Amino acid sequence: MHTRLIPHIKDKTIALDFDGVLNNYKGYDGDNLGQPREGCKEFLETLSKEYNIIIYSARRYTKIISWLNKYNLQTYICNVTSYKPKNVICFIDDRGITFNGNYQETLKQIQRFKPYWHKQ
Repeated sequence: MHTRLIPHIKDKTIALDFDGVLNNYKGYDGDNLGQPREGCKEFLETLSKEYNIIIYSARRYTKIISWLNKYNLQTYICNVTSYKPKNVICFIDDRGITFNGNYQETLKQIQRFKPYWHKQ
């Protein structure tokens, strides 16, 4: 499922994961979406000047749209979807590893990986 908030008006699109990128996230807490991370609005505002912004999440898109409206962030977002979108220039995710062409290095990164919000 997805919903369009504003039309795609720029040539380039960036996709942002919701949890851990836009909100303060410490692990799944049901329908509690938490507060926006400090600097979130400024980050989205800056990105939106050059890029269409799509939010992707396993959460219900209606909950995310309500959250965006509550914190007055909807004006920066083109689309909210539960699918990882196509044709984007990059994905920003709190649980991502960039594949650099080397499987052995990627395996090492996977073994060492912890999201930034995970208590060490």
